[in-house]
Amino acid sequence: MGELTGRVALVTGAGRGIGASCAVLLAQQGATVVLAARTEAEVAKVAEHIAESGGTAIPVVVDLVEPVATEHLFREVRERAGPLDILVCAAGVAKVGPFAEQTDDDLHDLVGVNVVATLRCARLALKEMLPRKRGVIIPIASVAGVAGIEKLPGLTAYAATKGAIVTFAEALGAEVRAQGIRVVSVSPAAVKTRMLQEAAPQAVEGAMHPGRVAEVVAWLASDKASGVTATNLVVWGPPATG
Repeated sequence: MGELTGRVALVTGAGRGIGASCAVLLAQQGATVVLAARTEAEVAKVAEHIAESGGTAIPVVVDLVEPVATEHLFREVRERAGPLDILVCAAGVAKVGPFAEQTDDDLHDLVGVNVVATLRCARLALKEMLPRKRGVIIPIASVAGVAGIEKLPGLTAYAATKGAIVTFAEALGAEVRAQGIRVVSVSPAAVKTRMLQEAAPQAVEGAMHPGRVAEVVAWLASDKASGVTATNLVVWGPPATG
């Protein structure tokens, strides 16, 4: 029996990187995990890996920028897995370059995926969690959005979206604490992912494995973290080896 046996988790951005690592570890700890991502081949591969390891995973291809598609995703969770206990919002994009040169489309994409989609998923999750007075919402932010930590040039707009997520988690956690629901954002430093390779290749060498972030997420999702809410946890490493 794992820490999360009998619970239902939804992980967005589950096709690769941090989202995939979170999905795998939550499944290893006993949760039924719904994997949401835009790329069918990627999410299917993660689901296959979980199934081969004895876990339960349900892949769903979805574009979280689309409100109707997101509502359909949550119906899929209810119908195929059951009431939602854990939401991990790991879907995200980065647009690299001088802020003065970024276009309206760049800003629209960043805010749409990193902020609006996360808030929409959290709102839909709450509609299921509030009547049951239980649940955990874990948005993945970034040290780029944490005040007082040195920022990487070229990621100004990205940092703004992640700062919004940190504040959102603090505010929502305070709002729903009395209803038995916890909200905690997780802000990793550099993580060895394709996004980092594309956005800041100079930071890859000292980056951590995404499994380090997944360990924190899995702990937050468990009853061991029952006293942790309305805050942000920074994850620094250590660097990945090999």
